[in-house]
Amino acid sequence: MKSSKKFDYIVIGAGIVGLSTALKLQEANKKVLILEKEKSPGLHQSGRNSGVLHSGIYYKPNSFKSNLCIRGRELMLEFLRTNEIPYRLEGKIVVDQDVDKILSLFERSKSLEMNGVKILEKHQLLEKEPNSKISQGLFVPQAGVVNYKIVTNTMSEIFKKNGGDIEYFQEIVNISDNADTKTVESKKDIFSGDFLINCAGLFSDKVAKLDGLFPKVKIIPFRGEYYELITEKSHLLNNMIYPIADPDLPFLGIHLTKTVDGKIEAGPNAVLAFAREGYSWSKINVSQTLETITYKGMIKLGRKYIKTGLDEMYRSLNKSAFVQEVNKLIPGVTSSDLIKRPAGVRAQAVSENGDLVDDFLFEEGNRSLHVLNAPSPAATASLAIGEYIASKVLN
Repeated sequence: MKSSKKFDYIVIGAGIVGLSTALKLQEANKKVLILEKEKSPGLHQSGRNSGVLHSGIYYKPNSFKSNLCIRGRELMLEFLRTNEIPYRLEGKIVVDQDVDKILSLFERSKSLEMNGVKILEKHQLLEKEPNSKISQGLFVPQAGVVNYKIVTNTMSEIFKKNGGDIEYFQEIVNISDNADTKTVESKKDIFSGDFLINCAGLFSDKVAKLDGLFPKVKIIPFRGEYYELITEKSHLLNNMIYPIADPDLPFLGIHLTKTVDGKIEAGPNAVLAFAREGYSWSKINVSQTLETITYKGMIKLGRKYIKTGLDEMYRSLNKSAFVQEVNKLIPGVTSSDLIKRPAGVRAQAVSENGDLVDDFLFEEGNRSLHVLNAPSPAATASLAIGEYIASKVLN
């Protein structure tokens, strides 16, 4: 069925980035339509993550990631307060056995003009986290936690209340250009608009191809697996303990987070998913898996990190190996103390050279803009990403 309405902007994807973008365009009095293939907003990356409000300390100064995270954090805090969404902002402790890494991060906090960041000596660290097994760290007060599924739902309600349209169950199969109109076709309807914005997450590269682009990256799905500590062990952590991430593999490394509802979350483990929405080992899409493993960028990436990949798989399939990682941070956790939480799948852009694209990646088409990589901290940065996209396309 062809929609009789014509929109200024069509946004594909009702995740947190798509909704943030739509809200910013709506603020400019534009008529915006969001198309979403699921039954409700934020069912994938936006609703399946660790809920951390990131500080921006990890990211290279003046990169998209750094600038948008720091700006986005301020916008997000303002949004949470305005809409009375529960959050906690008690900071996190970044730990590492290598004191030079901590000093380097401390210096970066100065160049980012982050106030209150401080190196903790052993007794200071143990005052904040008495059960930490690592006795040197960096306190970053800008970090916090929130439930991004609630944030995403709130955004969708505001968008609709202000006259925005969201159409669900709309899986996009074709995009075409006619004179000054962008025509977007789903399996059941046809929509038209002046400009298209692709925020399709795990399928963003596919949507870009439908729009006639040839992205030099492919989305590779990596499943992040989480456990939750039983209530009796929730006293072991006060807020967050984060090991310093490997800059080459920033999404690896188990950390501990006390969520906004007071549960302790441990994770993520990260393994290659056998479907773009492969939330468990049993979810397999043969054609998507073949596409992943035959992609030359993935072959090169696999050769480079085969041992790391096997270690992650082993920890995924062997709970006691996961427990050992947790016990490197805090003692006294056993297999029976850990309950599985819903997994998430990270949409990771991988280049043809086999590099993990670390920064946000945008590509322009004919009257279109495509978000081809929006890794963590995309949820924290979402309102700043929306602001950036809106300023780009409105001008």
